[in-house]
Parts: sequence; C-alpha cells; structure tokens
Amino acid sequence: MRYLDLRKQIEGNFFKILDVVKLFPNEKSALIRTQLYRLSKKGLISPIKRGLYCFDKNKVDELNLASELYSPSYVSLETSLNYYGVIPDIPMAVSSVTPTTTKKISTSLGNFSYQKIDTKLFFGFSQTPFNLAYKEKALLDYFYLHRVRTVSAEMRLKLDDWDWKRYHKYAVFYPSWVQRIELP
Repeated sequence: MRYLDLRKQIEGNFFKILDVVKLFPNEKSALIRTQLYRLSKKGLISPIKRGLYCFDKNKVDELNLASELYSPSYVSLETSLNYYGVIPDIPMAVSSVTPTTTKKISTSLGNFSYQKIDTKLFFGFSQTPFNLAYKEKALLDYFYLHRVRTVSAEMRLKLDDWDWKRYHKYAVFYPSWVQRIELP
C-alpha cells in the first residue's frame, strides 16, 4: 500500500486501521500497521488515538472527531447547546452522550467527554455531517445527566426559534422530574 493508493481509497479526513485493512484485502494487517506507522513518521498522516488517523490535523472538526473517537455517541449537552446558541458559554471539552461507558479522551486535538445515558434515551440527533443532538434533546440530556431540577437565570438560556413540539415529544421518554422542569 502506498500513500497515494490510501488517499484515493479514503474520501474523508479520518480513517481507522480496520478501514484500511478492508480496503487492501491482499495485504497482511501487520504490514498495513507498519506502513501506517511509517506514513505517520513521514508526516503524511497523523495518529489521533490508537487505531484512528487523519490526513490533515488542520482540517479536523472537533465535533466530527467526537463521533469518530467513541462510538456509538452523539454530541450533546453544553457543546450542542453552545453550537445552537442556546447558551453563551463555550465548553472546555466536547461533550457527548453514549449508551455504553462514561469516559474522557484527551488528544492533541482537544478534550472529549462522553457521559453514559440510558439506552432508551439514545435518540434525537442528526447524523449529517456528524452526530449532533437537536437543541431540544441536548437540553433534556443536560437536565437529566446533570440532575437539574429548576432552571435559574444563571443558565442564560436563549430559547428563540425553539421547537416546543419536539421538546415535549422527547420529554415524555425522560423521568417525570425532568418533564416537570419549567422553562422561561
């Protein structure tokens, strides 16, 4: 496998070792790992974490990377709320939810936090171009995972252009204490 062959086969910026093994079935996986190591030493690709690489670190979108680092997951909580302009605060890490295990991942490209959510609450996100919770779902996730019982003025929620129908549709899946939270 040569770099140009790899570049032709992979469309996006991110790729996993398993992707490369599937694309080059006639090469041994040990050889592919060695070739990827050599390409990274030459600066042609960049390792992000074990088994995950990118072609250009300067073109990495943190929200897209969050979905690639840990799967299944979707960007939610403070990150999603800031993305939509619901809260003004910029989070220190990209926050996501997952139905598996809570974990934190630090890379040279940023910090990523994944909080476990009940499997029945793993819905309400778009999948293009990355897994991102709808703003109504992100707020419900935030209330649920941070055990918010009442909304204070300190939260500085901006609920313009809010889809109340979607909010109430999603809220019925949460415990009753989340459903009773009154929004301004």
